[in-house]
Amino acid sequence: MDLSRINLNLLLVLQQLLEQRSVSQAARSLNLTQPAISRSLAQLRDLFADPLLVRVGNQMQLTPRGEELKQQLPGVLQPLEAFFTPGNFNADTFRGRFNIAITDYIAERILPDLVGELMRDVPGMRLHFRLWEPGMIGDLREGRLDMAACLLDKVPDDIHGRAVGSDHWTCLMRKDHPLATGPLDMDAYTAADHISISGGGDKNRSVDEALAAYGLGRRIRTSVPFIQAALAFTARSDALLTLPAHMAANIAPDFGLVLRPLPLKLEPVQYYLLWHRRQQHDAAHRYLRERLHRALIDSPFSR
Repeated sequence: MDLSRINLNLLLVLQQLLEQRSVSQAARSLNLTQPAISRSLAQLRDLFADPLLVRVGNQMQLTPRGEELKQQLPGVLQPLEAFFTPGNFNADTFRGRFNIAITDYIAERILPDLVGELMRDVPGMRLHFRLWEPGMIGDLREGRLDMAACLLDKVPDDIHGRAVGSDHWTCLMRKDHPLATGPLDMDAYTAADHISISGGGDKNRSVDEALAAYGLGRRIRTSVPFIQAALAFTARSDALLTLPAHMAANIAPDFGLVLRPLPLKLEPVQYYLLWHRRQQHDAAHRYLRERLHRALIDSPFSR
């Protein structure tokens, strides 16, 4: 292949397309327009002589060549980033601490394996985790946080945001709840008691704003900062709990809860790994965020 035909920016577009399997999601992740991503996809299809993504029903699926490239890309992009970025990370000699904001779901369900590996692989690395709150964007700017894994509507211009995925919302209730059979309509949803989660990111505003558009609201009977506590409260009451679907599907069975579709349409949840631009080229930071990003997208609890 003639290397002069290759625009390195196409590789970044390819990475997002293969991870997101969506032109619109890739455009959002890269802060580009959908037409620009569509043009890049056409160039990539010509470059690789393969469709890469094809529509199957209502979803885009990777071709075998697309699956192969998805596995190969990290091994291509990481050396390229290291090539253009000064500084090398030495796991044996590194000594330092990282302050990271995450959700309790990520801490309990996704990070245990990675933390164990890092404690063995980088003996001098210390990790301090905090529960993410939306106001912590300021902590990233001012250096009190090194990175954050969270849900967020929009990434500020001065913050680097690497997409982890997106999700839709669902409603949980105990399996013998009066609303567990039959359709869950708007009247039943708004008449019920609700439990909300106050910590680990804003899991309430999207629901409440969507209801407000209809002149409706929820009756929040209990608010708690931790997802495990919210699930336990839901299992022992007639209250409803509204959560991102992948979280709900992964942990609801542990509490004997069932999932029901919401009676209203909400904007998808967007998940990001965030850091401030001043740390973009720090070798140790780059090492940790690559491993954290990989753990987030590869974990079975992220799907």
